[in-house]
Amino acid sequence: MLVIFSVYRLAHDGIGVCVERPQHNATATKTHRSLQKAKSTLLSFGIAEEVLDECLRLVPQLGEGERLKLPPLDVPRHDLMAAGFGRLELDVRP
Repeated sequence: MLVIFSVYRLAHDGIGVCVERPQHNATATKTHRSLQKAKSTLLSFGIAEEVLDECLRLVPQLGEGERLKLPPLDVPRHDLMAAGFGRLELDVRP
């Protein structure tokens, strides 16, 4: 399925990873305690390390609610579920 990943800074120094299905208006999020853990999750989906390094370098400069979006990817549903994004089809934005 086509998805878009984005990353954002949390108030308690954590990192949020969001995955969206824009064609269905559905989202799912997962939080990490460090940039390295978020990077590990995103690398598992085949995102290039150079792209992630550039994106994650900017995360500390983000304001609350700001997200950095990564290029769209085609990711199998079972891979998303295995990584903890299983509610992707259930959570629908207004």
